[in-house]
Amino acid sequence: MEPQFWHDIWTERKIGFHRSDMHPMLQNHWHSLGREGLDVLVPLSGKTLDMRWLASEGHQVTGIELDQRAVDEFFEEWQCQPAVDARVDGLADHHSGNIHLLVGDFFGFQPEARFEAFYDRAALIAMPEAMRPDYLRKLASVVVEGGVGMLITFEYPDHEMDGPPFPVRRPELDAQNWFRVEQLERQEVIGYYSHLQEAGLTSLVETAYRLERTAEPA
Repeated sequence: MEPQFWHDIWTERKIGFHRSDMHPMLQNHWHSLGREGLDVLVPLSGKTLDMRWLASEGHQVTGIELDQRAVDEFFEEWQCQPAVDARVDGLADHHSGNIHLLVGDFFGFQPEARFEAFYDRAALIAMPEAMRPDYLRKLASVVVEGGVGMLITFEYPDHEMDGPPFPVRRPELDAQNWFRVEQLERQEVIGYYSHLQEAGLTSLVETAYRLERTAEPA
């Protein structure tokens, strides 16, 4: 996935992946991770309202987003004016309260300290299969050993859509070496994502997983 592809999505407003509500799987299962007051990373965050929910639960939230418009719209819709600072890794830090949104490439992100937790609703499924191992390796490199996270994936008949979003199945997650994987919830949700149903999908299964960082990336 080239950066320009993502910028074009925002320019052309092809943002059907953005939910106008907070994700129910996040609200149902986040507390089962068993941690409070965490530094939480949200890769490829877009302008998801889920960051506001995590912040309201007392976490320090850091989102990373490639497109400036998504970051601007997040704070506009939140009705707050962020402060903006430059970072040594070249990412611009827009922040207000306990939310920081960094504008730039996740793969170039160099945090000052590793994160205790992460939340991925739309990052892994935005990437083609060839990119996903590199993404998971990078994610593991910025999360502390024993750190926990929630990952939400889609599955659908491969022949019905090219993606993104791309289908990600359990065997692929089990094949990586950096996270222990536990399923939390699995539901058929095609009725919610009407734009995908209109595009020809007959089934869309959404699954929430708990991931725990176990091994150091090579």
